[in-house]
Amino acid sequence: MDERQKLQQLFKFDLWCTRKLADQLIEHDSFKEREACVAFLSHIINTQKIWFSRAVEVSADHDLDFWEEYDVSELKMKAKKAAQMWIDLIGDHDVNLDSIIFYQNSKGAEFQNALWQICNHLVIHGQHHRAQISLLLRRCDIEPPQIDFINYARMDKVQKMLI
Repeated sequence: MDERQKLQQLFKFDLWCTRKLADQLIEHDSFKEREACVAFLSHIINTQKIWFSRAVEVSADHDLDFWEEYDVSELKMKAKKAAQMWIDLIGDHDVNLDSIIFYQNSKGAEFQNALWQICNHLVIHGQHHRAQISLLLRRCDIEPPQIDFINYARMDKVQKMLI
């Protein structure tokens, strides 16, 4: 498996995790921390969209809000779209994963990072917030899904295609 395929697998893993948590929120439609859980999942999706616009030099990211919340019923579809943008970008052999992306953060400070670093950041960022969601679920006596990478890696190819 080459570097592109590994990054694509990480975004598929990221999507799998988000979808499993969204399923939990659909199943449990009324609990104390539900709104915070929806906010975190929405934030993960929005962050991927904002970083994508930075990576492909679309100036529209100023219209995007890191904390815009989506309806629970939209989370899985929006997560799929955001992940697919990244999977397609990574899979494009005309795109150099070592290329440097120049961008401004939400406070206007200027930075630069390689595209592969941004990709890794997004997956790690998502897992950070999904851990927060899992903690909130446990506080409400809801068992969170097992979303460790190793659980995803154990799945067979057919199961992964259904994500």
